[in-house]
Amino acid sequence: MKRVPTAARWLGVVAAVVALAGCTVEGTPSTTDALDSTAAEPSIDVAALDTGAYPTEPRAEFGTATEENILEIEGQRMAQFVVVPFEIDADLTKSGIPTMVISTRGNLRLVFSPEVADVPANRSMLGGYVSTASTPDENLRAGNKRSLNNMVLRYQTADDAEAAARQMAAAAAEGGSTRPSTLPGLPGTLVVRTNSGGDRQILAFTPRDTYVLYQWYETTPEQQDLLEPTIRKAIGLQGPLIDRFPATPTRAEAAAQGITGSSAPQIDQDHVLIYALPYTDEELADAATGVPGGSVRAVYGPRGMAHTSSDPVTDYNVLTETGSTANAVERSTVYRAETSDGGRQIVEAFLSSNRNQGWEDIDSPPGLPIATCQSKERFFYCLVQDGRYVASVSSPSPQDAYQQISAQYVILTKADQQAE
Repeated sequence: MKRVPTAARWLGVVAAVVALAGCTVEGTPSTTDALDSTAAEPSIDVAALDTGAYPTEPRAEFGTATEENILEIEGQRMAQFVVVPFEIDADLTKSGIPTMVISTRGNLRLVFSPEVADVPANRSMLGGYVSTASTPDENLRAGNKRSLNNMVLRYQTADDAEAAARQMAAAAAEGGSTRPSTLPGLPGTLVVRTNSGGDRQILAFTPRDTYVLYQWYETTPEQQDLLEPTIRKAIGLQGPLIDRFPATPTRAEAAAQGITGSSAPQIDQDHVLIYALPYTDEELADAATGVPGGSVRAVYGPRGMAHTSSDPVTDYNVLTETGSTANAVERSTVYRAETSDGGRQIVEAFLSSNRNQGWEDIDSPPGLPIATCQSKERFFYCLVQDGRYVASVSSPSPQDAYQQISAQYVILTKADQQAE
C-alpha cells in the first residue's frame, strides 16, 4: 500500500478467564456465559479439523499506530462517524465504489476528476473516508434510480478546509454551465448542479472546522425535487456526527493543547482484531491481489461495517442491538456481541439476510457441524459462533472456505469471553 510523507502529521508528539460457549473443546467441557440461554452444542474434536495452512492461534497485540499505518488507522476509525447512505435516503442500500479509507491524494481521484482532486489546498489533506451507495436494481428497472457519495476529509487547519471546499467546488463547476452557489440557510455550503446522461446531479462542499463534508447525489429528472432536501439532510446528519470523532491530534494540535508523550491511537484497542484470520503483509501491499489494504486489518463499529455491507440496514441494526461495537475485518470478519445470545442473534440475522438475497444453505465443514455455510453463484460463505464471538469467511473454493472457518473456530475457542 502506498504511503506518503504526510503520514507523520497524524502522529503529533508520538513518543504512549475464557468462557467457551456451548461445546466441548479437546475433550474439556466448556462453560456457558451466564447471560446465554443457548442450548449445548455438539462436541467438537478440534484436533481433527482440517484447517489447511491457516493459523489457529490469536495474533500478538498490534500496539500503537506508526508513520507507516496512521493514515489508514485514522480513516478506519473515522468510518464510524461517517453517515451511511441509507441513513440519508432509506432506499440507498446497494453499496458501491468508492467506499474506502482515503489516505492519499491519489485516492481522491476515485471520487473526483483529477482537476478537483488535485486542487492546491488538497496538499494539506490528511485523510478521510468515503461511502457510496445506490438504489437496488429493482429501482433501476422502475425508473427510480438514485445514487450518493458521502465523504468526510480532514485537513491540517480550518483555513485549509475552507480553501479546499472553495477550490474543489470551483474546479467541479469549471467547464460547466453553472457556477458554485449556496443553499438558503446554509451559506457555508457550496453547491454545483450538473447533468449527466440525462440525470440530475448536485455536488455539495461544506467546510466544518478542519473537515470538508462532501456529498454527490444523482437522481432521474422525475425525482430532481429530492436533490436539495436530501443534501440538506445529509449535511444535517453528517456535521454533528463528525464533531464527535475523537481524531488523533496533528503535531501542531498536540503542541497547542500541551499534549506530551504519545498521542497515537492503539490499532486494536478492543482486542478483537487479534482473532481474525490475517492476510500477509505482501497481500495487503500488492494491488494485484485486489485486497483493499487501507480498509482491512481494521476494526469498525456498526456504522463502519454497514458501509460495505450487502444489507447495511440489517447489519447496522443487529450489531447495534447486540452491542457488537468492535468488529474486526481482515481475511475473516470477527464480531463480538455483549452476550452469547447476542452472538446467536448476529448469526441468525446474517443467515436470514443472505437467504433473502438468494444464498442457499450447504453442508457444514467436516467435523464442525456448528458452522453454517451457504453458497451463491459459485461463491461460498461460512459463519461460526463461540460464545460472544461470531466469525465469517468467504471464498470461491468450498474447501478453502471450510478450512478458513475451521481455523477461525479454533482461534475463537481461545478468545477472551470476558473482554470489555
